[in-house]
Amino acid sequence: MTPHHDARAKAAFVGTGRWIAAARALETARPDRLFNDPWAELLAGESGKATLEAADYNPFLPVRTRYFDGRILRAARTDSQVVLLGAGLDTRAFRLPLPASCTVFEIDHAEAFTEKEAILRTAPVQCERRCVHADLSGPWTSGLLEAGFDRSTPTIWVAEGLFFYLAEADAESLVRDAAALSAAGSTFLADIFGTGLLALEGMAPLVAARKSAGRPLPFCTDSPEALFRAGGWSESAVVQPGQPSANFGRLAQVPVTRDAGEQTNLRTYLLTATL
Repeated sequence: MTPHHDARAKAAFVGTGRWIAAARALETARPDRLFNDPWAELLAGESGKATLEAADYNPFLPVRTRYFDGRILRAARTDSQVVLLGAGLDTRAFRLPLPASCTVFEIDHAEAFTEKEAILRTAPVQCERRCVHADLSGPWTSGLLEAGFDRSTPTIWVAEGLFFYLAEADAESLVRDAAALSAAGSTFLADIFGTGLLALEGMAPLVAARKSAGRPLPFCTDSPEALFRAGGWSESAVVQPGQPSANFGRLAQVPVTRDAGEQTNLRTYLLTATL
């Protein structure tokens, strides 16, 4: 990745973070909210709100957040640690009732933390929180270890909205590196788009631009379990948004089973892998 492309990718990721924060703020304002994020509106800023208003509202966003919240809390123990990969404007260290002995590591570009730290500097944190400045498309494990990551402690890895911003080789490397660092009993949570996303008409300009520039396409797969199995994770399972455990009354019901050969439909996979 060239410096120009790297800067553009970072800017896009930060902009997406503000949009997602605006979606969390919108959800927080609902009387039937799925979670409470009192910092989301400030983190979104005017640009995040404008992006959300200009786009069609996607009810998947609050469902994804609530789904991962529940999975994190079920997996968290007094001796566990959480690693938020591509943390962006995530506020889980502040808003989730994690054990006080739990350490949350947030990994992202330095730019992603600039405004966030200014806004959250006086916010009470639920547990130990440490920020790691690193590019997840390059070497990142040394920074995490230097921040105090304990390889003997079970870890909850969270990659929410991250994999689409990685190339296939980087996604494979990330999964392998996380497994290599993990103690027995660790969990990896991720959402991964199916290949049908790249076939959408709205994705055509991005796909064409990437191909003409000789750059890899955003990572998508219809075999997320195979990705994690190859990366060293012993067990993995997926659900799709809309299934009973990932619905919360907000999405249309979808079948519990899926046709592995059907790759033309737009699918999203919520994956849980374990060691």
